[in-house]
Amino acid sequence: MPQPSLANLTAAAAAADGPSFTPVSQVQFGGVDPLGLRQINFDLMDRVFPALNNVARHIRPFVLVAWACRRAAQLAARQGTHQIPVRDLVDFVNRIEVIYAWSQLLRNPDADLPGRQFLGRLLRADRWVFGGREWNKLCDQRRDSTAFTAAINYGPSLKALGWVEPRARHPRVLLATESAAPALDAFEAIISDRLEHPAFSQFGTVEVTIEEARAWSEAWALETATDTEKRVMAASLAGAGAPLSRRDGCALMIAAAQHTSTAELAQIRAAMTGVPSNFSPPAELLGSLVAWRRVQIRQLFRLALEALFYWIFLEIEDGAQRTQTLANSFLAQALPRSPHATTGQWLNPDSVASAAPTALIDQIERALAEPVPDLLVPAISDGIVFCLAESSARDNEHEPEERLPLARARREADARADAPVTDFVCHILESWVLAQHTYWSIGRGLADARARGKSLLRLKVILDEGGWARAPGVSRVAPPVPTADRLGTALSLVQECGLLATHHVPG
Repeated sequence: MPQPSLANLTAAAAAADGPSFTPVSQVQFGGVDPLGLRQINFDLMDRVFPALNNVARHIRPFVLVAWACRRAAQLAARQGTHQIPVRDLVDFVNRIEVIYAWSQLLRNPDADLPGRQFLGRLLRADRWVFGGREWNKLCDQRRDSTAFTAAINYGPSLKALGWVEPRARHPRVLLATESAAPALDAFEAIISDRLEHPAFSQFGTVEVTIEEARAWSEAWALETATDTEKRVMAASLAGAGAPLSRRDGCALMIAAAQHTSTAELAQIRAAMTGVPSNFSPPAELLGSLVAWRRVQIRQLFRLALEALFYWIFLEIEDGAQRTQTLANSFLAQALPRSPHATTGQWLNPDSVASAAPTALIDQIERALAEPVPDLLVPAISDGIVFCLAESSARDNEHEPEERLPLARARREADARADAPVTDFVCHILESWVLAQHTYWSIGRGLADARARGKSLLRLKVILDEGGWARAPGVSRVAPPVPTADRLGTALSLVQECGLLATHHVPG
């Protein structure tokens, strides 16, 4: 809801003839990343799979958007007009995206494309008019959310992998690159039957029927990229012109798949992480393995602390509790580790010396999935002990302290090595979890207010007279999940390019 201006408030006050009640506030609960820890995960992922995200998993949408951009430029040139409105160029690309998504959802309602739910209305329509108020409204709604070119979908990778580039004076207008041309030519050849249809050959309002969308669906199906499209994607993803870190990341993934004789994501992830796996990559990929292991260790640390936040929320269900009470309860549940040890003794890594970070992540996930998470605290404890044992003073040394890099966590643990472990657990609860949660919840809320953006109640736990309590109106929090690490995207693209088949890895 837009905020009223000062002028509106002044006018309302002048018109009032007495006091009145303000409308009841509509509080929305939400917010991800409750402890502000996830940005470091993303920064570490950039060292292995830069320019990828967890959505842009298929070749064909890259080609489709780049082709639509090229086609729009060609149509503009054919018109011979000195200047084509930017909205017409952007509208044409939007139209091609939506027609494509429509055709694929008619073919397969579960097609792995952005906006399946949002575009559901298309599946119920006999025809769709691409123009006018309703169409413009749909374009505005999907621009930053379900559009293929949105920042949360294919948009960043389209640019970073070299398929399109923004026009200098009009950033919303994208131009296909020369390097993408062979793929776009191959794609255009398979859709030549529709190029004279108004939807593909002119600007302005056009109409497409459901019969036409269905008839077009097979030729440009999501999973049927041509050999040329695959070759261009392979070059942009992991070819000589790609960043060395991504080339090595993909090579490490392919080597791990070859070693495990599988294309199963979890097994490849575990092998890429190193010990206790017996996977030994070529020497030139050892740096990539180390970087990937750090991704998984940070993933484990973040998940362990968010799981601890979830545990705190469960513990205070029946009323406020002080930090010491929560610490005693945590240590009582963290068996077999002794609640009477020093911090250094409690952090002895012998019990997790043969564990893999990916296995410990799975252990926390399984505990969170139980109706009564009796094994959650031992799983959290194992995760924290493992991460601190694996960390060093140099880990994330350039990361902001407020993101709680492992280097900071290690320093603070070392400073308490000779103190009773209850002191250390109190520190974890107050500093690493509850202070982090308060800092980021309030900070983001203030940022939203200054920008007059969304209004979300992010603060889930507050300090009351009796100790830590649930914030008013908050009845539950969702269990945390691991942050997707882009491996699924890299694996999907490498498979579609045929690079795994080249290395004789079973599908």
